[in-house]
Amino acid sequence: MSAETQRAPSGAETHGFLGEEFLTWIWFRWETEGGEFHLPGGRVIGVALDDFLTFAAPSDDETEQTLRHGLPTRTEEARTALRQGRRLRRARMIIAEGPRQWSVTIDGATMRLSGAKMPEDAEECESDNDRNADRTANWLALHELVHSLYAQFLKARLAPDYRKTGAEKQAQWMQK
Repeated sequence: MSAETQRAPSGAETHGFLGEEFLTWIWFRWETEGGEFHLPGGRVIGVALDDFLTFAAPSDDETEQTLRHGLPTRTEEARTALRQGRRLRRARMIIAEGPRQWSVTIDGATMRLSGAKMPEDAEECESDNDRNADRTANWLALHELVHSLYAQFLKARLAPDYRKTGAEKQAQWMQK
């Protein structure tokens, strides 16, 4: 391959595993601590995994595993995937803050949000412009919440004692 045709690896190719670990960490926190997260500024949000999970294949020779409908986190297939050391590649989450609730699928490797369902339009929205502004504000709020959750994960993940504390607890949970 010539120098002209080589390309640098993308962030998903080099650091995508962190997003997959993030999704698995969310599941761990949801099951072990109830899914309540305290964010900067005194904000408290609730997070739960919903009806769609895709597990990353441990190697390029294996296939992804997708579980849909119902409560896939409660299935033996999901528990087996965790025991095999698989991370979540994609997951549908419900994120709630106060009366507002979002449902969104997050791709761990790229941290892309898709299939988002926004909170209901505010009652004050009387015109199309008001509705568009409200929906835009809700979309931006969703991005901010996911960003804050990811920052909280990275703070824990990059702590010097992570392997002895958080990683050990999560590994024990994955083996159940």
